[in-house]
Amino acid sequence: MNGENNNGGKQKKRRTLFSWMYDSNGKGIKKSDVIKNYNFKNFFKLFGRKWGDIIRINLLYIVGNFPIFFFILAVSGNFSRQAMKPISEFYPLIYGMGTAGGDAATLMPLSGIHGLFESFPVDISIDNIGVKILYGLSLLLLVTFGLVNASCAYIMRNTIKCEPIFWSVDFFGTIKKNWKMAVPMGILDATVLFLNVYAIYFYWLNYNTLYIMFFCSLVTFMVYMFMRFYMYMIMVTFDMGFFKILKNSFIFAILCIGRNLLAFVGIALVVFITMLFAAFYTPLGVILILIFDFGACSFIATYVAYPQMKKFMIDPYYNENGEADESDDGDDDDDNPRRGKPGGYGEDDGEYYDGGEYITDEDEYKSKKK
Repeated sequence: MNGENNNGGKQKKRRTLFSWMYDSNGKGIKKSDVIKNYNFKNFFKLFGRKWGDIIRINLLYIVGNFPIFFFILAVSGNFSRQAMKPISEFYPLIYGMGTAGGDAATLMPLSGIHGLFESFPVDISIDNIGVKILYGLSLLLLVTFGLVNASCAYIMRNTIKCEPIFWSVDFFGTIKKNWKMAVPMGILDATVLFLNVYAIYFYWLNYNTLYIMFFCSLVTFMVYMFMRFYMYMIMVTFDMGFFKILKNSFIFAILCIGRNLLAFVGIALVVFITMLFAAFYTPLGVILILIFDFGACSFIATYVAYPQMKKFMIDPYYNENGEADESDDGDDDDDNPRRGKPGGYGEDDGEYYDGGEYITDEDEYKSKKK
C-alpha cells in the first residue's frame, strides 16, 4: 500500500537508462593497476584498461549536449519551407531571351537542357515557426556545453588518476558545485571555438590574398586547443577565479607546448581515422563519433595535461601543507629550485601561476567507501 512492496516496506527504485549505465560503481581498482608514471608506454596500458569508461564518458558528452540534435534537425531542411531554383546558371539568360521575344523553336531545346530545378530550404527569417523553435532550442547548447565539459573533465581526471568513479554522483555533483563557473566558461568556450573555425574557413577561401592570416588563424586555433586541455580540469580541481583559470591555462599551453603538441597530434589522428571510416562507409564514421571520438580525445588531452598540472600546481600544495607528495609522474623534480607554494613556482607564490585553493576529494571518497 502507498507505494510499498513486500521487501521490508521499501519503495522499489525506478530504473532509467542513465541509472542502468551509470549508477553501478564497478568492482573497484586494483592497486597494481594504478598508473604512476605517465609515459608513452603506460598510455596504451591505461587506454586498454579504461576502454569502457572512455565509451561511457563519450556518451555523457553526446547526451549531455542534447541541444545539438535540435540544430541538426533545423539545418537538415526536413522541417523547412522549400523553394525552387534552376540548377544551371544559364537558365536565367535563356528565360530572359524567351521573355524578350526570342525564337521559341531555338530556345526550347536549350530550356530542356538547362531548365531543371532543385528545391532548397528558405532563409530562416521567412521559414516556418517550427524551424525557428528548433533553432531557439539549439541555443541551450550554450548552457549545457560548459556543464558537460566540466563534469566530464572531473570524471576523466579521476580516470587518469585511477581513482574510483561514482558516475551519477560525480556527474551531477560536479554540475551542482561548478555551474556558476561552468556556464560562462562554456559560453566563452563555444564562442571562441566558433570564431576560430570561422576564421580558418574564411581565410582559406581567400588564401591567395590572406595566406598569412590563414596561418595565423591556425596557430591561434592550436594554442586555444592547448588551453582547453587545462581549463575545465583546473576549474574542477582548484578554487580559482574565472580569469585566473584562463591565465593559467594559457601559461600551461605555452610552457608545456611539446607535450601539448603531442596530444594535439593524437587527437588529429583520431579525427583522421574517423574521416577515413566515414569516407569508406558514412554510418561507421557516425558510430565512431557517437561512442568513441569525444571520449578518446578527452582521454588523450587529460593524460598529457594532468601530470603537468600535478607537477606545477598540486604537488606544491602538498609541499606547502607539509603533506606527502603524490607519486612521481616520471619527471625528475627533486632538484627543481622552483618548487614552492601552492599554485606557483618559488617564494613569491605565483611567478608563473596564480594560486588557488586545491580541492582534494580524499575524504569524500573515504565516506563513500563506508
